[in-house]
Order: sequence, then C-alpha cells, then structure tokens
Amino acid sequence: MKKSAAYVLIVLLMASTLPLQASADASQDIPSNAVATGVHDSLVAALTHADLVTTLQGTGPFTVFAPTDTAFAEAGIDLSTFDTPEENATLTAILLHHVVAGSVPSSALSDGMFATTVNGDRVQFGVDANGVTVSNANVTTPDVIASNGIIHFIDKVMLPPVDIPATAQTTGIHNSLVAAVVQAELLLTLQGSGPFTVFAPADDAFSQAPWADYRVKYLLDPAHKDGLASLLKYHVVSSVVTSADLTDGKALSTVEGQALTIH
Repeated sequence: MKKSAAYVLIVLLMASTLPLQASADASQDIPSNAVATGVHDSLVAALTHADLVTTLQGTGPFTVFAPTDTAFAEAGIDLSTFDTPEENATLTAILLHHVVAGSVPSSALSDGMFATTVNGDRVQFGVDANGVTVSNANVTTPDVIASNGIIHFIDKVMLPPVDIPATAQTTGIHNSLVAAVVQAELLLTLQGSGPFTVFAPADDAFSQAPWADYRVKYLLDPAHKDGLASLLKYHVVSSVVTSADLTDGKALSTVEGQALTIH
C-alpha cells in the first residue's frame, strides 16, 4: 500500500500543472488519470486511505463516477475521522458506490436507466437537454478514457443508500409509520435486501384518516399487531417501482396479497 501511495504522490507532482486535455492518457489506468486531472486529489487520497488504488489499477474495465475536490469538501468528508475498521468500511462503501463494473460511456446512458455498483447498490441516471445526472450528482465532464475503463467527473459525492426504515426515520414526517413498523415487528423485514417499494403515509396521513381516532389506536394495540402488519404490507410492493413506471390503471401486487391500482 505504501508503494501505491508513493506512486500516486509522484504522479500528482508531475501532473499538477497540466490541463485535463493534455494530461488525460488512455494508455494509463484510472488512478493515474484521476491524479493527472488536478481536481481529484481528495478522491485519490480517499482511495489510498481505503486501500483501493491497486483495485482500480486492475484490468477492469471499470466506470468511475469521480467526485471533484469541491464535491468532497461540500460533503464534509474528513479522512482523519476514518480510523477504525468500521469507519474505513464505511469509506470503502462510499467509494465503491461510485464504481460500476464494465465500461459505460455517456452515449450508453438513457433517462431512467439503472446501474449496479460494485458493492451491490443501484444508481439511476437522468438524461435530458440539460445533460446527464447520476443519483443526485451532475456529470460535468464525461468519457475520460483510461486503459482500464472510463471516468466521468461528477459534482457531488454520492452516498450509498441506507435501508428503508432508516430512510423513513430521517424524513421528519414518517414517525408514525416507523412506530407502526416497529409495533408490527416488520422492522427486520424492511431492513432486508428486498428490493421493496414502499408507499409511505406521512404523519399527517395517519392523523387525518377518517378512522384514525379508533382504528389506528386499535391496530397499535400489541394484541392486534397482525392486523397492523397486514395494513402496512398493503403499502409494500416486492420490487423496485419508480414513478416513471407508474401509469393510469396499473395494478401492483402488494406483499399483503391484494392489488394496488395506480391513478
């Protein structure tokens, strides 16, 4: 690993004054090209810290969505805080969330397309007149060709998705739903690999439902958790269903066994 870090530092010193067009070299691997851009020092440092430089020097091919130094600064990622094995595993997961196995040029991307990253996550692309996005990031410079793949510059660090219950806890408007999921003993299920699509009632939906005064209280009674579980499962589909997949009259099978109809 020390050899890889020294190699990266040497290339960085040699390439720091070169513009991208002059320094991009299709005969060099992805880490070498990342160093040479002059705007990916933080990414290279993170790859070194996570011991991933050698991996991305491999035969690949890989497609790397490479956050710039500005993106790392805006994300507040401080490598000095990644010390323990668990913390370094988190850093590795973040970095691998930016890597797709295979060579994926921008010309192969289409609006709404998904790709699976090397750590098993999914990222989605947007393609329109304004350009290309991946998850929440804009592709600012596409198709930097390396000997073992392609680099696309992006303007944000993409964070791996957490599970559905953890996401619901962070919204600030799904406290009732989270409490119901826990009460119905469905937490571990929705923390599973899925995939799931959840139609998630907000707190207002729980409080404004015509039957809220008695039906919700009834279902939240521990003695009636099976009924609560049935209600919650009616909001869950065992597949990934994006808004783009929804059409008028479309029927979706819920894990509860009945169908939802989309309008």
